[in-house]
Amino acid sequence: MLIRKKSLKIQERLGMRMGAAYGSSRIPVIKTPSEALSVLEDLYRVGFRALLLPKELFDNINNISDLYKEHYTNLLKIKTIASKYNIELAIHNHSLPGEPMLDNIFKIYCNIANVMDARVFVVHPNFYSRMPKDQASRLVVYKINEIVNELRIRSKIGIETTGRVGDLGSVEDVIDMVKRTTKTEPILNWAHIHARSSGALTSENDFRRILDNVRAEVGQYWLNEAYFIFSGISYGPSGAIQHKPVVRSDMKLEHLIKSIQTLNIKGTLIFETPNREKDIVDMLHELGDMVR
Repeated sequence: MLIRKKSLKIQERLGMRMGAAYGSSRIPVIKTPSEALSVLEDLYRVGFRALLLPKELFDNINNISDLYKEHYTNLLKIKTIASKYNIELAIHNHSLPGEPMLDNIFKIYCNIANVMDARVFVVHPNFYSRMPKDQASRLVVYKINEIVNELRIRSKIGIETTGRVGDLGSVEDVIDMVKRTTKTEPILNWAHIHARSSGALTSENDFRRILDNVRAEVGQYWLNEAYFIFSGISYGPSGAIQHKPVVRSDMKLEHLIKSIQTLNIKGTLIFETPNREKDIVDMLHELGDMVR
């Protein structure tokens, strides 16, 4: 109970929902509706208010017809419990296929997001990986606008920064694609940004520079609805290698928190860390001293 109270107080003072990616320490990656409900219970107990759902939860939904005939009730159950616990849901798919499967999978996930009232459906914009980046960027923009206009989705599509140098998905790439699409928002994965810049996020000013750039390009409104993903990461010349606990990273959480406070940013902060809420609870001690 003390952990829950402390967690809620920190989130209130910071003005950010905090949550976990993909699962909890008991269930690291959610694969079934019952596991999703269990993870929501785990996060509620420690006071977290956001959950990024993994693609593994939806892997057996093969078409939109099956979604509504066979899976609709379970998706509504997850939505209902999340709403009861005041936990914001988002959906993540980091490996959308290229053509010809892209349209079908993209539309399935957009419909799932609508059913679950998810804040955002987060994608890596690298599903046209076998072509030059400028051409791939144009196709990503075209595809997102096409699907948004056809489906009239309520949830936003989040375009996430990617961690590999060769992939489309730098901060500049993401800003450009968001500006040329509708119903989209930038998803800043700080570990990916750090990895593809060979560890360049070493100070508060490094974070501030990126945040100021996004605000200037996307708009002042973005400061009230930002979506961040944070973790430790190992990297090499080609970018990201693997995620690791924040405490073992050369990128410091305190620099991001101070930047959030300075710019008065509101929104959601998701932690992608191996031990899920156990790692995040350990961070609360540090956050508690910083957020007054």
